[in-house]
Amino acid sequence: MDPIEVNQIEGVWSYLKTIDWSDNWLKYLGGFHLLCIVLTVLTRHSTIIQAFYFVFLLLAVYSAEYINEWAATNYKLFSKQQYFDSNGMFISIVYSCPLLFNCLVIVILWLWNTGVLLSDIKTMKIRKMAAATKKKEDKKDK
Repeated sequence: MDPIEVNQIEGVWSYLKTIDWSDNWLKYLGGFHLLCIVLTVLTRHSTIIQAFYFVFLLLAVYSAEYINEWAATNYKLFSKQQYFDSNGMFISIVYSCPLLFNCLVIVILWLWNTGVLLSDIKTMKIRKMAAATKKKEDKKDK
């Protein structure tokens, strides 16, 4: 029995260079991630839709382990090469990381919107206090 050759991974960038990006399924995966980015941008003003979308993204990341197991045993159905290692590095880099990046963008948008709302509430409170003070002053002047 011949020993199996194992290539040492020296970094993520060098690892990404070894991938054959001409595989159709990788192009479809890239299109899926592009669609996710577009949906993240389009739903930025709808918090409820974005909350459901956020949960969907997290469930998709959670399912990466199961997808990796299935893909490792059935890679010949859709790929020229076996990319799916037992540690899940490949699926983490090309599948989970872009989805988690979308989740990060959503959280940042939520924090931004929260800051804007807090600022609006504080402005309204100051205006209300100013109006009440002015009303008091008007009553004193009469």
